[in-house]
Amino acid sequence: MQTVTPILRLGAVDYLPKPFDPTQLINSVANALSRHQLEQENASMHREVDENARLYKFLLNASSDLIYMLDPTGNFQFVNQQLDGVFDVKLDELVGKPWDALFEKQPGLIDVLGHKVNERRTGIRATIADEFEFSSDLGTRHNLEISSIGLYDHEREENDYLGTYGIIRDVTESKRTRRQLQQSQQKFYSLFVDCPDAVFITKIATGEIIERNPKFVEVRTEMGAADDGMDHFLWTEDQPRNEFVQGLARNPNHFDWLIETEVDKTERYFEVNARQLELEGEQCMIATVRDRTLERRAEQDRLTIQQQLQQAGRMEAIGQVAGGIAHDFNNILASIIGYTELVMNTRKRFSDEQINQYLDEVVTAGHRARDLISQMLTFTRAQRGETAAIDVTQTIADVSRMLRAAIPSTIELDTQFDDDLPAVNIDAIQLQQVIINLLINARDAIHGNGRIEVFAKRTISTSTCRVCGEEISGEQVAISVRDNGHGILPEIIDKIFEMYFTTRETDAGTGFGLWMINNLLHEHDGHITVESELEVGTTFTIHLPANDHETVVSDIAPIPVPKIEGRIVVVDDEVSVANFIAEVLRDKGYPTVVFTDSPQAMTYLQNNMEQIALLVTDGAMPLITGVELAEFAKSRSPDLPIIFITAYTKTHSAQALKKIGVDHYLQKPFSIEEMLTAVGSLVLQSAPAQLSSQSAEG
Repeated sequence: MQTVTPILRLGAVDYLPKPFDPTQLINSVANALSRHQLEQENASMHREVDENARLYKFLLNASSDLIYMLDPTGNFQFVNQQLDGVFDVKLDELVGKPWDALFEKQPGLIDVLGHKVNERRTGIRATIADEFEFSSDLGTRHNLEISSIGLYDHEREENDYLGTYGIIRDVTESKRTRRQLQQSQQKFYSLFVDCPDAVFITKIATGEIIERNPKFVEVRTEMGAADDGMDHFLWTEDQPRNEFVQGLARNPNHFDWLIETEVDKTERYFEVNARQLELEGEQCMIATVRDRTLERRAEQDRLTIQQQLQQAGRMEAIGQVAGGIAHDFNNILASIIGYTELVMNTRKRFSDEQINQYLDEVVTAGHRARDLISQMLTFTRAQRGETAAIDVTQTIADVSRMLRAAIPSTIELDTQFDDDLPAVNIDAIQLQQVIINLLINARDAIHGNGRIEVFAKRTISTSTCRVCGEEISGEQVAISVRDNGHGILPEIIDKIFEMYFTTRETDAGTGFGLWMINNLLHEHDGHITVESELEVGTTFTIHLPANDHETVVSDIAPIPVPKIEGRIVVVDDEVSVANFIAEVLRDKGYPTVVFTDSPQAMTYLQNNMEQIALLVTDGAMPLITGVELAEFAKSRSPDLPIIFITAYTKTHSAQALKKIGVDHYLQKPFSIEEMLTAVGSLVLQSAPAQLSSQSAEG
């Protein structure tokens, strides 16, 4: 019998001697297959163990934490290489050494951490995220966190202790970040809660309030709004929320909005400052609401004071030229009285042509007086006018004419203007005030004989504003006032635009002039430059942006004098004016009734309203004013046309007169043509059918 040992060594799993029983063959095959399957399973298990070992090793080495294992005696069985720069020992040399070798340079930690590093407990009693502080030899302080647990073989009856598994984590940065986050949250919470402004966070789409501070609740209560969790109470019909949302969409990083509302019958102003942000995928905004009421009132008070200072400056200028104006006005009166007496005393000797010539002189002098008074009243008014395209040439000519008598005859005044000089956008009275102050300063700088020159020209300036330091750019209209006076000292030239600064003697000047000029010019995007040399003279030049838009002035076509049914009632407590108006109207064929007593006129209106076609009334009258007469007439006959006469149009604003039903107003003194044009236009409006029938008959 051949030995089977070599065959088994070659890999045979079994052998059968011949002859063999079939049952033996089947059993042998079954054993061979079973053994092969077992070997395959063992091989698979070994591969899985190796793979898990590689994965475990990878995780250990990839972890940012220090991971270790201690054997039952407390020696390091395994330790990875993380946190190598934290501890003062080489981690790859710890295997086989006791656990306290990790802290050998800080023995104080050994007693504290002994039972935690060499943990034998399990479950909830094990060490979980226990924090301690470690300082290296280099003085670096680290906050470390340890978690450890005892390992046991529970399959053995003895429940043998196998060692300790532990993790040490460096939480220095995370703790610092957490602390900074907490501080940031505390700061935000403090700012949010304690902020003096109302602060809220709301959903943009719906207006639902997510967060709000106590001040917001206070503002909501002040505005009388219900606590419905929405922000809609902040907006009004005139300032809808959707316009605010659209503005915020255009300016998501910062958007301002001023809310004007009435609270307890008092006008209040609230400013909303908002920025857009996204919270949990939804567009929201964080906003502050600040009560600007007191600031707006302070601003209004400041503007009022500034207007008062400007008015004081105007009055100072008027005081400077009052003597000259009186002289000019006396000359006008002398002309009116002289020519009138000449006609009265010698009309029988003079021809109609001579008399008409003298009367023309009277009318011309009257127009000069009217224009002079109009300029003075307009110039001295406290209210600011409307900014408009102003003719610089005409404005300077008017001022020069008004000031000519206030400038000594020893001083020559010369004006020069470019042809086709463009207009400038400014209030005409403010421009006059600027020029008057500059002319008066130039006059005062000259002692004895001298010369003042006024230039106006179109220019593209490259100079710099003396006050604000801004470069003057773009097309400008430059108005220069030059004198050959004593000049300005170099050491004070930078102070001349300060409020109250003056070089005049006490009680001779307020120091408002140049300060006011600077403010007025900069309000209209203007600038000012100064050139001065001692004993040679000074030139002030104001620069205003040119406006080349043409102003169209339409001529009013003369209106025919229509016939009317009814009477025109004329009411004026000045007998001569009332009779003059009545004579003109009667001369044109208008039936006219005259009253110089307003109560009598009121009685007549009350009893004869059906017979009245037009009411012409003065404004300022004793007992019953023209406004009261107009209101009474309109209450009885809403369609009755009314002409209001006033000596000063600013006494009654055009809007106020229109509100009570006045159709037209005339400023005294007015010409016959102006009055007849006004009367004719109102008669045409009230009786178009009459005019149509008259035209057909003609």
